[in-house]
Amino acid sequence: MTNYVICTWFNHWTTVLIEEHISTHKKVIPTIKNIKGIDIFFDGQPFDLKVTYLPNRYNPVRAIENPSDLAIWLYENQGAQRFGADNRLFVILLDRDKPERSWELKRDFDLVFRNIDDFFSAETVSKKDEIVFSFGRKTFTAITKVLIITK
Repeated sequence: MTNYVICTWFNHWTTVLIEEHISTHKKVIPTIKNIKGIDIFFDGQPFDLKVTYLPNRYNPVRAIENPSDLAIWLYENQGAQRFGADNRLFVILLDRDKPERSWELKRDFDLVFRNIDDFFSAETVSKKDEIVFSFGRKTFTAITKVLIITK
């Protein structure tokens, strides 16, 4: 029980700090957190922000080489109870040598914040960010950005 509480606390507060840092970037407009499925506006588009790790079943090389395929996989493999087809910005943390220890990257704020700043400074939203995915026998379209932070 103690380990679960510590892990949950760590995960929650490091995610809060990462989201807060993203919200301070000059190209990002944060929301008041009362809008379901929208955490930020980036380049005029609403995004639901997801800070997570590369799924165990997903090939790291493939994710880095084709992040759009990863985004489609994440949409198509989300749980039915948490389903959403909103635009998403995925921040994926990945330790290439020890994927099972990717969670430790959340505490490397210098690395994470530098990558976030570089990403938002260089990126824009365009037609190439549109993906099509299937869920529950329906087809959906969303605008998706993927930032993979690796060590």
